[in-house]
Amino acid sequence: MKKLFVVLLLSASAILSTQAQEFNTIPSSNDLKLLADGWYKFDIEGTFFDTEIRAGKLVKGNIKWFDGSKYSGTLSGFELSGKGTYTWPDGSRYEGALKKHQRHGKGSLIAMDGTKWSGKWKENKKNGKGKVFDAEGNVLKEGIWELNELVAEK
Repeated sequence: MKKLFVVLLLSASAILSTQAQEFNTIPSSNDLKLLADGWYKFDIEGTFFDTEIRAGKLVKGNIKWFDGSKYSGTLSGFELSGKGTYTWPDGSRYEGALKKHQRHGKGSLIAMDGTKWSGKWKENKKNGKGKVFDAEGNVLKEGIWELNELVAEK
């Protein structure tokens, strides 16, 4: 029975990781280059910003898209970069490192049911050491991933 649960969980995790793979884009505006350094609240194309701007570029803050997705963390211009939390409309979220609008570095993908994959990411794919947890925090799988696939179980 536990094996069946693990298989179902990993299948759900795979579906979640492909459906929740992409982040919304950040619309840009040349008008931001005209603003003095500081915190601003504004919207561009239905995307709402509460962010810090330095030298005409987004640095950190909160963004909310028209579909209900949200991001809170660091930014590099008009890309998610650094550390932050991205939440999809269904409540699933990614917490961790980002580079050029992709999961990259150490981070966790938490499903709306509380199950979680935590470990290393490279260009939006599970890559390196990682663990799968159930909703209670029990480790179900641990090992090395490459391109979202478990290649060596611990």
